[in-house]
Amino acid sequence: MEEEIWDYIDGNASPEQTLSVEAKIASDPVYSSLYKELLAIDEQMNGMDLEEPSMSFTRNVMEQVKLEIAPVALKTKVDKRIIYSIMSFFVCTIVAILVYVFSNSTFTLPDLDFKTTFQTEQLDFTKYVTPAFIKGFLFIDLLLALVFVDSLLRRRRA
Repeated sequence: MEEEIWDYIDGNASPEQTLSVEAKIASDPVYSSLYKELLAIDEQMNGMDLEEPSMSFTRNVMEQVKLEIAPVALKTKVDKRIIYSIMSFFVCTIVAILVYVFSNSTFTLPDLDFKTTFQTEQLDFTKYVTPAFIKGFLFIDLLLALVFVDSLLRRRRA
């Protein structure tokens, strides 16, 4: 009941609610007296001046905030055993599913007959594997090993 009257006083009521409240005010003396009380309260509240903080209040508050120590982010450490146990559970589940699938399926390959005239005696690797090729291969392996060692050392240092 009070909510309807407050909406009517504030002007937030729909046209149907406005007509309903006006009819109740005109016909019901209790409703009319409540309306007059709430209207008097609204007039008193509109007549009051709002208190404003002093001009230096904001500056003082901001200075106090600057003096506060900034909170440090929490660095929680997760136990690696938990991670490993979760990982092992999923790995075991995947292996179990694969074993089930492979054990319940039948694999039949068609008979393939490769008729090739290729003979291993015809392969001559000496024209492909030259001393320059071996030196290049070893050089690339050395570079990859150095990159790997460098990454390991950087991880240990950090």
